[in-house]
Amino acid sequence: MEARVDFTPDATAAAVAEATQEVVGRLAPEWTDRFTEDGFDAAAWQALTGAGLTVLALPAAHGGDDLGVEALIPLVTSAGRGAVVTPLIGTLTGAVLLAHSAAAAGRWAAAAADGGWYAVALGERGEALGAPLQTRLDRTSGTTLLTGVKTGVAFADGAAALLVGADGGTAVVDPRADGVTLTRTSSSSGAAEYTVAFDAVAIDDADVLAGDATELTALYRVFLAAYADGLLAGALAMTAEHVTGREQFGKPIAAFQAVGQQLADIYVVSRTLNLIATSAAWRLSAGLDAAEDLATADYWLAAELPAALRAMTHLHGGVGVDITYPLHRYFSLAKDLARVAGGPLGALDVLADVTVEEAACS
Repeated sequence: MEARVDFTPDATAAAVAEATQEVVGRLAPEWTDRFTEDGFDAAAWQALTGAGLTVLALPAAHGGDDLGVEALIPLVTSAGRGAVVTPLIGTLTGAVLLAHSAAAAGRWAAAAADGGWYAVALGERGEALGAPLQTRLDRTSGTTLLTGVKTGVAFADGAAALLVGADGGTAVVDPRADGVTLTRTSSSSGAAEYTVAFDAVAIDDADVLAGDATELTALYRVFLAAYADGLLAGALAMTAEHVTGREQFGKPIAAFQAVGQQLADIYVVSRTLNLIATSAAWRLSAGLDAAEDLATADYWLAAELPAALRAMTHLHGGVGVDITYPLHRYFSLAKDLARVAGGPLGALDVLADVTVEEAACS
């Protein structure tokens, strides 16, 4: 019998949400997307690290609070709501994984505790998140070697470590190690992304975290979904305020039926994405299979999130495409997230495979 479904945040999650909202509320992002050379909002990252929010998942012995996925979701959602661009998702993913390995934590946890960050290397060319991985960990020679190419790796340059998903496990890799090549690639938002090639990179056995990359994949996807949930909620709140204050023919445009219908459709997308992300996080925290929820979240993120942002851009009129107006960043980030997830068709293929597999097992 499965555990009873209860999405009510516990006291810890509520405290994290309150602390994050306070920090994010004080931030003033540069809406023209002029990030630092590291490719993100340095001031925002300093605020998050200074408040101790980025190390919450680390073991207490390494300066953390041993928090699990469910307690961390409000942190990621709040960052998305403010369109904050930092290495938060990769760092939390890495911290949760390191908390499960004393040996690896001893080698890599100090970097995050000192304000550094981790990057997740999971995506592969032509593949959606959740598809079988082609990058491989080869142990046949007596030495563990990592070989493959990863795409869409956010903030890889400057990261303390890369968490690399491969056929054979999750490897913790120094981005400066021999055999690792980082190539900067473009993104819609201007945030730093890289293609990372691994050419027979030697991996210490202590830095292989699991027999497969299932946990890395699940954590990364659930945090992406939570960020997308916040991103859409933040853009929707901005749009609702705009259409309420903007007048045509002597009344707010929100009073027009066509505008109200579009906002209602976007609201449905927002609440659905919130439900899927919350359900996936709850299932992971309860030790249940979250594959279908994660695949569904990826599809909604890839198919519905950009469409909702396009509609909101339209509702803003000309100001919606102004790069100095906040909605520009929300829309750009939505396009980046959809691409990282694998696009609508790729995400749908993964969802179909998961559905068929679960039907066969039932």
